[in-house]
Amino acid sequence: MPPHDATWAALPPQRRALPGAAFTLSLGALLAGCPAPRSPSAAPVVAQTLEIGRAGAVLSGVAGDGATMFAALTSVPAAGTATSTTTSKTTSKTTIEALPAGAAPAWHTALDGSGGPLARSGPHVIAALGGTGAVAGLELRGEPGAAVAALDAATGAVVWTLAIDATEWSVIAALAATGDGVIVGGSFAGTLRIGASVVSSAGKTDGFVARLTATGGVAWLVRVGGPGADAIQGVAAAGDRIAIAGTFAPGADLLGQPLPAFDDRSPSADGFVAELDGAGARRWAQAFGGKADDAVAGVAIDAQGRIAVAGTARDTVHVGGADLVASGTADGLVAWWTPGGGAGAAVVLGGADFDGLRAIAAAGDHVVVAGFFSGAIRLGARTLTAGGGDDAFLAELDASGTVVQAWPVSGEGREEITALGAIPGGFIAGIAHTAAARIDAGTLPAPADPLSGAAVIVRPVH
Repeated sequence: MPPHDATWAALPPQRRALPGAAFTLSLGALLAGCPAPRSPSAAPVVAQTLEIGRAGAVLSGVAGDGATMFAALTSVPAAGTATSTTTSKTTSKTTIEALPAGAAPAWHTALDGSGGPLARSGPHVIAALGGTGAVAGLELRGEPGAAVAALDAATGAVVWTLAIDATEWSVIAALAATGDGVIVGGSFAGTLRIGASVVSSAGKTDGFVARLTATGGVAWLVRVGGPGADAIQGVAAAGDRIAIAGTFAPGADLLGQPLPAFDDRSPSADGFVAELDGAGARRWAQAFGGKADDAVAGVAIDAQGRIAVAGTARDTVHVGGADLVASGTADGLVAWWTPGGGAGAAVVLGGADFDGLRAIAAAGDHVVVAGFFSGAIRLGARTLTAGGGDDAFLAELDASGTVVQAWPVSGEGREEITALGAIPGGFIAGIAHTAAARIDAGTLPAPADPLSGAAVIVRPVH
């Protein structure tokens, strides 16, 4: 099984304790304010919140195109439930749902396997899945293996599936839509095969990035790594520009370019960001990090072509020519690079406790990040105080690192931002919650099954 990143393994349980009046919105009410792709005369995105949880299922991915939202919910059979007598080891199922504006769900499609990220690409919704044995109709190698499935965005019909499996294990961490397919990023151990393309890990674990065509073909496959534990945690695409970001140990390289570790004698993870061209060739790569383990949550390309990375930094982290110091045990990190790979702004978001980031998405010239915090944290003009344990938040930042606006997520139980994606004029985010949860001035009701509370929120950006 894949190793646990030391930073994420140290995360405390997310506890919430802010009150609020419960409300429930219909599907039509949620999506009536989500317009088609914006034009100068189009109405702006309206803030909406929808509880979509159901017993026995967890929210794993969201995506949207401005007119229709898509969500992935993974169900795991309860203990003692009879399963198939086939040789398949996969017992979970993931349901992809299409939620069009102002109407009931258009379709839902169930696939074997545990859900991961979603992406809207051309006529398709691309879903990442994982599991052991049969996943999305494919028999996978590895424990676990991974696969992607392309669904027709209008009907939910499965158009194609593709195995992304390895002799030991493989995990898909991120998807990014291109004009004619999708970029897939993740990590693996052993020998990875995607279609006719094969790479082998250089050590413990390596990262991979692959470009898939609209018909499920493999345009290219790139390995990132060395003798230690390496991974890709984020991918983004804009035209012929592809951004990737992840973590690496000393000795790793990207297409022959060494990634310089902060300390070659330390096993701690550092971060990297790189740009590839449309054919998978390296344009540039930069590393960042410090003495302690750092984690990467994702990467985005804004409307000006800048590349932004989100992550979690401990102690002091060196980014470009600056040293950023975490206020507490850990802080969220957002850093920008120019289209040519030059260092831009870099900021930490956090207070005196353990804080960090889980996701990032482009929002025009800005970015939106999703994170968690305990104690108190200042985001722009707002000071947020966690009620009890940790709280979650979403924040919009400009390219100077200034927080433009923020959305706290609080409650009596555990909350987590499970997914984040861009839509025209705003963003869509998935939230898992175990009890009543407050988002801005509204409250999600406590779920009947504390393990299965799930909500989708839509918010506009400046």
